[in-house]
Parts: sequence; C-alpha cells; structure tokens
Amino acid sequence: NNFADDNYSTPSRHDNAQDSVVFQGGEESNDTGSDATSSSNYKTPWHGKAPPTPPWYMESDPDDSFERIYLSSSERKKYKHLRNLGSGGVVNKGIGIKHFYNPMCRHYRFDESAMPTVSVIMTTQNEPDDWVSLSVESILARTPPALLVDVIVVDDNGVPGHHDLPADIRKNIDEREWDYIKSLSPKVKVIKHDDREGCARSRLTGARVARGEVLMFVDSHVEMTSSTWYHHLAAPIVENPHTIAMQTIDVIDDLGTKDYGSGVGPLQYGIVNDQFWFGYQADRFGDYAEPIDNSRFAKEELAERKKMKYAAEVPDTREPYETPFGPGSLFAIRADEFWRLGGYDEGLYVWGGENTEMAFKIWMCGGRMLMVPCSRVGHMYRQHKEKDGRGALTRWPPDLPKEMRDRLGCSYRNGTYTGQFIVLKHPADNFTRITTRNNLRVMEGWVGDHPAKYAYYKRMFGQETLAPEFQRFVNEWKIDPAAQKQMQIKKDNQCHDFDWWDKYVFKRLTGRHHPWHPDNKKYQKVTCGSHKAKSCEACPQGNGKEWCNGDCSWCLLQNKCIAVEDKAKLCPSNAARKRRVLEKKLSNVKEAKPAEGQQRSQHLETRERAKLSDVKHYNTNNKLTISVVVPCGFEHDYFIRTAESIFYETPSQILKEIVLVDDASEPPLKQLWSEEAASEFSVKYVRLDEPRGLIGAKQAGAEAATGDIIVFFDCHVKPAPDYWVPYVNAVEGNYKRVVIPTITSLNVDTWEEFNRPAASGGGMSKCYLTFDAEFKWTTDKTPYVPIMSGGLLAISRNWFFEIGGYDSSMKGWGGENIDQSLRIWTCGGEIVSAPESYVAHMWRDGTAKTKANYKLGAGDAVKNRARAVKAHLGPWFEKKTLTFPSFKDWRGKELDTSSITDTFSNLKCKNFEWYLNRFKNIYRDAGVLPKEVFQMEAILDETSSTPLCLELKTMHWTNYGSADEIVLKQCTGDASASEPKPIWWHRSSRLQDGSCCGSLRAWNTDQCVDGRNPQLGATKLSSYTCNLDSGLEAFLDPPNDDAEEFLLKVGRDDQRCVTVKGNSSLKIVKCEHASKWRKRNAFTPIEYELLGGDSKSDWESDS
Repeated sequence: NNFADDNYSTPSRHDNAQDSVVFQGGEESNDTGSDATSSSNYKTPWHGKAPPTPPWYMESDPDDSFERIYLSSSERKKYKHLRNLGSGGVVNKGIGIKHFYNPMCRHYRFDESAMPTVSVIMTTQNEPDDWVSLSVESILARTPPALLVDVIVVDDNGVPGHHDLPADIRKNIDEREWDYIKSLSPKVKVIKHDDREGCARSRLTGARVARGEVLMFVDSHVEMTSSTWYHHLAAPIVENPHTIAMQTIDVIDDLGTKDYGSGVGPLQYGIVNDQFWFGYQADRFGDYAEPIDNSRFAKEELAERKKMKYAAEVPDTREPYETPFGPGSLFAIRADEFWRLGGYDEGLYVWGGENTEMAFKIWMCGGRMLMVPCSRVGHMYRQHKEKDGRGALTRWPPDLPKEMRDRLGCSYRNGTYTGQFIVLKHPADNFTRITTRNNLRVMEGWVGDHPAKYAYYKRMFGQETLAPEFQRFVNEWKIDPAAQKQMQIKKDNQCHDFDWWDKYVFKRLTGRHHPWHPDNKKYQKVTCGSHKAKSCEACPQGNGKEWCNGDCSWCLLQNKCIAVEDKAKLCPSNAARKRRVLEKKLSNVKEAKPAEGQQRSQHLETRERAKLSDVKHYNTNNKLTISVVVPCGFEHDYFIRTAESIFYETPSQILKEIVLVDDASEPPLKQLWSEEAASEFSVKYVRLDEPRGLIGAKQAGAEAATGDIIVFFDCHVKPAPDYWVPYVNAVEGNYKRVVIPTITSLNVDTWEEFNRPAASGGGMSKCYLTFDAEFKWTTDKTPYVPIMSGGLLAISRNWFFEIGGYDSSMKGWGGENIDQSLRIWTCGGEIVSAPESYVAHMWRDGTAKTKANYKLGAGDAVKNRARAVKAHLGPWFEKKTLTFPSFKDWRGKELDTSSITDTFSNLKCKNFEWYLNRFKNIYRDAGVLPKEVFQMEAILDETSSTPLCLELKTMHWTNYGSADEIVLKQCTGDASASEPKPIWWHRSSRLQDGSCCGSLRAWNTDQCVDGRNPQLGATKLSSYTCNLDSGLEAFLDPPNDDAEEFLLKVGRDDQRCVTVKGNSSLKIVKCEHASKWRKRNAFTPIEYELLGGDSKSDWESDS
C-alpha cells in the first residue's frame, strides 16, 4: 500500500480554503502560469495521470462497524477483556458512544488498497486494572490485519504494585500482563525502559522501531469503538500527506467498572489558554458584534440591529475539521512526515509540552491538524484521587523519581536547593516544575522573542523576567543539542513564525488572536464564585459579597465588587488607615536622636556589640557562621528591636547576616527602617510582594541565607548573651544535628525577659507528637527533642536543604514543625535542646498588642498538619489520625503529599514505627501509646440498675484541650470505640524511676486525672493537661491488670481514693471507705495493633 504522490494534495475542506493554493512538499504555490485560462500552461497536481479517486465513498445503508471484529472464532476466545459494543455501540450503562457518533459515520465505505499501513505506538507506566490488555485487544480486534503492521507497547519503567485491593484488580501492570498481550499476536512488541523518560521520549522509542507507513500514537487506557476507526483517520492523510489526524474522545470512568460517561459532548476546537495549557473552545465568532453608527438608524431599527450577532460556527459532526491544537495522544501521522518535522523534542520529559510543540510544528511547517469526528475512541481520564475497592485506581499527577527531578534541575541537585519555583503565585510541586520546564522549551523554540512569550511569563510568574530557577531551563535549551536539532529542522523546513501562525491559523480557526494578544481583553472574563462574569461588578449577580472572590474583592467603602488589582487604588480605606498609623511611627523613627535618657519606641539604646574574645565555652577553631532568618508579617512594632537584639548579642565573626523577610507587610518594613540604616546591623531584606505566610517566608529567607548555620527566629524575640554558642558547637560535631533554645517570655513594652527558670534545664524547648497531629510541651532528663515547637531553631544550611526545606504546599502556619521534626529524625539527623541558650519570646496572649496582623486561610493549619502526618505516619494516618473529629473533612479525600515525600526519597529514611521505638520513653513509658484502654465503671450497690462510668464533662477527642471536670455518666459504647467521646481511659505518665505508670489519661485526649493535691472531702474531681513526668498521681490499686476490682487512688500518699457519693457524684475519701471500680469493655487500641511483632515483643519485655 503506497501513499498518493507527494505532490498531490487537495485544499482543506474548510470554508476559507483558497482553491488556487496547493501544498507541495510543505511549500505554497500560486504559480499557475502567465495565463490562468490557457490549457497549455495550466497543470494539475496530477499532470499526466488520471485524476485520483478518493479512498472513500458513501452508501445509503449503515455498515456493521460496531459489531465487526477482525478475529476468527478461535482467536476471539483468547481475548479476556474485549467487549461487545452491540449494533448501537452501547457499553454497560447504555450511555456514551451512541449519543455522540453521527449516524452518518456508518455510511462510509473505504478502499483499503489505497490506504497506508499503520504502526500503533502505546506508551504506559504503571497502568492499573488490565487497561493495557483491553487497549491492545481493541486495537487488534478492530483494525484490518492487512493494514496493521505492529502494536508497540513501551513500558516507561513501570513497577509492579503491592496493595490491598480486591483480587480482581491489579494496581500496576506486571509480567503476567506483558506475557498475555504478547500471546495475542506476533504483531505485539513490548519495549522496556531502564529509566523513566516520559510521554514524548517513550513515543520516540516506539516510533524508531515502527514499520508502518503511518504512526498512530495512543495511550494505554483506551478502547477503539468501531472497526473503521483507522479508516477515518487514514482518509484525510491520503488526501494530504502533511496531516495530523486526531481521534475524538468518549470518556470512560476510572472507577474500576470501565463504564462510559457522558462523553465530550458537542465537538470543540482545541486551543491553549494564557497559562499555555491545552483546552477546548465550543465555537468561533459567536462573540463578535456588528459595529453600528447610531446616527444612521431610527430608534426601532437601531434596537433591532443591536440585538444582531454573528452566527456562531461549531465543528461539523461528520467531516474532519481543522483545529489549532489537540491533546497529546490519539493521533495518526505519516511516518516520513513525523520525521520531517523532527519527531518530538528529546528534551521534553515526563508530560506536558509535546502536544503544543507538535501542533506548532505541523501548522508552521506546511501541514495541518484535523479533528476526525467519525474516528471515536474511549479514553479513561485520570482522576486526582486513589481509593480502595471499586474506587479510582489511578493517581495524577504521577510520582517522579528523584533522579529525574535532579537531572532536570527541578528539585535538589547534590544536596543543593535550586529554587522556590513560584508559579501562579504559589509554590509549584515537582510535577508542575517539570511541565513548566517543558512549556518554556516550547515557548523558546516556537514563540521565540515575541511579546506573547513575555506576556506568558507575566501571567505565570508575575513578571516578564524569569527567576533564576526558571531561567536555568531557558539557558539549558540554548545549548541543548536536542533543542538545537529541532531549530535546525525548523530552519530547513522554512517554517513560518509565530505571527504568521496567529494570523493564518489561530485567528482563522478560533475567531480570536493568541491568548496573550492585547485584543483579547474584550473577551476576558473574571472568575468569581463558581462562575465567570464579564466584570467584577457583574460577579455577585444578586448573591452579595459572598460571590465576590477569585479575581475580585469586595470594597466596603464603596459597597461593590471590584478587581483585586484595583482595590488599593479604588478602595483605600483599610490600607489608608493602617498607613496613617504606621507613617506616624515612621516619622518618629526618622526624627533626630532622642534626648539623653529617652528611649525610642522602635530602636534599642545603642550599646557595645558582643565580642568573640569574651565568650566562654567556645572553640575558637570553629569557623562556622550563622544567618538568622526572621520572617515578619506586619510586625512593624517589633522587627527593628528583634534585629538589633540579634545584632548586639552576636559577634561579628559569627553573624553572617540577618535575613529579614518582609511577608507583604503594608507599608513595607523598609519604609520604617531603610535598607541603608538596616545594613549597619547586618540586615538583608527579602521582600515578598504576595503573602506566603510563616512557612513560605521562612523558606524564602533560607534560600537567601549564606551562613553555614540557619537560625530561625520569630519577629518578636530577644536572644540572651551567648545564645548562639550551643548552636555552633553542636553543629560542628554533627551537621545533621538541630538545636532548640530554651524559650522564655518577653515583655514587649520594656523589651525585657521574664519567667526564666531558676536553674538551667527549665523553660520550654521540647514537645511530643500525638496522633491527631498536635504537639504538646514536655520535659525529661534527656537532651533529645522529639518534636520542635517550630519557630525557634538552628540547623546547618546543608542539612536543611538536604532534607528538602519546608514543604512548598503548606500554607500559612502550622504543621511545618511536625514535618521537619519527623524528617530530621527518620532521615538520620537528631534534634537536641540547648538549656543554656535562652531566647525570650512574645506569646500571643489575646491582647491587642500581641495579636497577629496577618490572616490564615480557612482550614490551612489543619490541612498542613494532615499533610505532615500523612507523609510520615504510614498506616497510623488512615487508621488513627482520621478518627479524630478535627480531621473528619479529610476522610475519603485525596491528599497529595508528594511534595514532602519526594524531597527526601533518596535519603533512605526510616519509618514511623522506628520513630515510636526511638522515643519509647514517651510512647511506652509515659503511656502515650497504650496497650489497653478501658472504661472506668463504678461498682455500685444492688439498688442501682444503671452502670455509671467516669467521663470528662465537656471535652471530646482532642489533644488540644483544657482542664475539665470528671463526672459520672451512664456507661455507653462497646469495645470498638468510634465515637469521639473521652470515656475510655488508660495508664499513663512516668514514675520517678522512669517506668510507667503514675496517672490515668483519657484516651485520645491530653487530659489526665488531677491527683496533684487532692483534698479529703472534695466533691469535685478535675483533669489537667498531662505531665508525662507526673510521678504517682492517679492509679488503680492493685496495679495488676488481671484484677477484677480496683481502688482509684489519687495523690502520692497512697491514702486517698475516689468514691461514688449517692450513686451520682464523686468524692475524695480515705481509701478504706472508698467504693471499688472495674474495667469495662477493655480492648487494645489500633495504634498499638499497628506496631510490628518485634516492636510489641520489645515493648512488653522491657516494660
């Protein structure tokens, strides 16, 4: 089967085709001789031959393309997954295909002898649930054997999966499936990559070994839905060999059933938006309006003309139609045309950019791209979730190997952080970084130095110049041999430029200029609520200010919805009020030096800076320096005094700089303290124009820091003399050692420390983690800190970036301390307290002067904590954390934590069970992870028919509680505790010898029975926040767990007990007069069950 002559091609069938223009080998020609009417001069493209016969015609009756398969009965029996489409093309639920095929598609007839052969190239990577088998079967069964040369399946380094799904579902492909598809036909070939290469490079692998005249690129989760799918694609390629013919997609769900959904609906044009992402447009020219001269028409006629609009054009439902862009797969192209265009840019990795690059190439270099409505394919769109059972099995975007991210400069290279990667005002995850990298390559190659490229930069990155982390990709493109090869092919093909493409392709086919053209402003709509509107004023549409969000913001001053970018100018009330207050402070700062003895509110009194020669316990051979990172959001009252305090207490040889991160404060902090004046105190400003919150600001500061050690302080602290000495001493001995100071209190009026403990070792420096992602202050005799409080710490710069810095997807505040602590411990580091390093800290006590002036997004803190514990806790997250009420909104929801796990995937980190064993002194000895929980039932006299149990009066499950009253209530529940009521108890807290247990703790809370100072005769029993080192406070006697009856003793003298008074209340009495208690519904909680056998044996043998 041979193609038509390369010099033969017909004009496109769209209305704008010019019959005099014939494409020949990618060039245009209007040369019809000196006399177009002269038969001696006029030559047809088939001069000297008979006019060509099209490879298709139409009949009156429909064909059997839904029922027909190209298999013998014995072959059909081998196919395990091929589905019978039926005469109407109906699958399973009976919806989908039949609704979207134009019935006339079945009236085509084809001359297969005039059609080219085809190689189908399928790329896959960890495809679930037999999708590869179904895809291959449908291709073999519904493609004419005489035309199908081979089916090449490229496995892009897939990994067989292990999971808890039902037996009839496999999460990832395995060797059995490879063997199965190869057994179907000798035409099936499987090629396996040793490394992950991505879509474009995998397709190139298949294309290089393909033997067909046409290359057909498909995904590995498709189903060909008729036996003429290929004929409809091949026909326009025969007519014009410079054609990409694309299938039209019907949607298959990913819920395991492979049912067809509602399809794509009306056919649409493929476009890109201003983020350079592929999308669809339903029609063209529908939003044009006729220019009207009001003076020419009477009032009635003018009103009628104003109603007139251009008729919207929609794609034909049968005939192929031209489209500027298409999706990345499911298209056919002549093999020699594919290679004429240079194939794919080999520098495009993973996903993204390959479809836009191919579309630019085909159009700019003399070809065309067609959507073919009669060639339909079922396609499973990946969902952003992953569930057990019959739930969605795919995950998108995919996990990316660290080796690939490092190779592409998208994360960390040799332990060095390579950038923040802010895209659309948010930190980009690794997948977005790589797709953005690909898009920048396509922009450089095919848009070039055009205003559209800089408008794209502005849209994506907030400025027309690239940040270094993105500029690196462009610099790489300029010297990359793969990119230069593409540019040479572009030159050899004499391809058109971007302006030509905009004028003759995009504008012609969509009715609009390219997405970054200034003319498009009249079509732009703003996003507000869940819809779009022509303007912000139109946003609320009767729904009030609740819908005024997204691109818009509500102005209280004018009581209307306005554009966010205009708010500062049009609605200055709040900003102006703050500015007036702060400008007054600014004027005070700029005044001359105050009189003798008078202290300025913003600055400390000038004094001598600490000298290194005066410092004791410091190794002078230690050459480590520190950078102090201070994130400040609207901390106008305190940031100067904080920076000056750090400066005065840190010798010049030690302090490299103070990185003061201004998190979008208004007015900017440097207006109160100029850069020149601040530099005298070693301050380096980092200004963030958009607020990133505490976590983002700390990350930005760390990236700007140049010292060997990064010290993170809050913007309202005062370090004590020699605070830094333990930091440099500890880190010098182990660069993976993180140091936590002892935190005391700061009076911001006098700028003096208070509440320092009487002896070294007091104060607050260490916390422990509870299963609802809370952290509780604690003390013990070791120097080790299980969980940092978060704000104040010292860490070597190398170790900070080696473990990935702060999670780029966390917003605002909260959870970062949990994530960082678990990273440090499980990945080979350690956290220690420094009892001799004191830092006074302003606590937010609810007063106006300590109130935070920044806002947290609703739910951000909980989501941050959820991300942290999901990334680290393994099965404890799903089976324990999600049982707490504070996480109820995350049950059953997808929570992508790859931005955490990917960053330290190469560090061979240990799991959470290792962490629990590392801190057995907390989780075992202090009873935070109990082996048994039980209800405390009072043993009453025979006259009482209702069992009564101890319960907290108001609190439910939370480790962020407060003192409560312990009361008697009717016993409820059973041994499968699932209700968030703290009616189960367990032994907890360490005795003086360090063993368990000296108290009783309400399960899933931080509340213990208060036995610190029980008074005989007291009729009220209270709880308090558990002290893990409580000693003997509240306990069951006898301590033997097998006993049937117990006394509930409180206090350290072993003489006072809790009794039931009048069958309804409690009282503290001498133990000989006390009632007895029994354990009720005792069981082993899930948090203990999840421990491995070795851990359980170890814990029980050491107890």
